[in-house]
Amino acid sequence: MSLYGMTLKDRMKKLTTALGLLALAAAAPFALVGCHSGRHEHHHRGAAAAKPYPLQNCVVSGEAFDHGKPYAFVHEGQEIKLCCKDCLKDFNRDPAKYLSKLSGTK
Repeated sequence: MSLYGMTLKDRMKKLTTALGLLALAAAAPFALVGCHSGRHEHHHRGAAAAKPYPLQNCVVSGEAFDHGKPYAFVHEGQEIKLCCKDCLKDFNRDPAKYLSKLSGTK
């Protein structure tokens, strides 16, 4: 049946249904995207309670943060800053090694 043979109420129902499905389809990719590592929390989930990062450089590579915004996240209540997201793989291999570098600083 075409839209022209329908009442205004029926056309509005179809339009509302179509817009609802369009909104769901547009939002679905955002629901599927997220952190694939359960080892840490990102700033949007608990940074207020995290201990601040005490260093002026990357805990993994030792590089300064002068080339852009550091990759920051929270690991077990401690804010961690890395020079880039590539250093995350090394951090995740042995977090205790890098956390010990932070424990001796004030």
